[in-house]
Amino acid sequence: MRTLKTGITVMLILVAAAAFAWKAGDRVLGQWSDGYWYPAKIASQAGAIFKVTYDDGDVADLAPDKIRRVDWKVGTVVECNWKNGGAYYPGKITVMKGEVIHISYNDGDQEDATISRCRAR
Repeated sequence: MRTLKTGITVMLILVAAAAFAWKAGDRVLGQWSDGYWYPAKIASQAGAIFKVTYDDGDVADLAPDKIRRVDWKVGTVVECNWKNGGAYYPGKITVMKGEVIHISYNDGDQEDATISRCRAR
């Protein structure tokens, strides 16, 4: 029982720390209702809820567990909006310089883009 209480306490501390780790303007990945993680920015905070603005203009109120740092790098599997045409296709980031990336799609196509056109599971 003591181990369970300790585990719960540690989890609460981690969630509380995460709740105060973000500030307005921070670049993050926010989890949308479809389960994908999309690039966004923290707009504001009210208690433990963060208002995020996604790169496509959508806005959502998210709990801290629905926000994470932008952890994409070369080799990250993503789905990107091919030529900004509205359809997402799976691929991998093969070059990354800041937010500018090169994507090698699973079907062999390639494209230069920015992370704002991509999402990840």
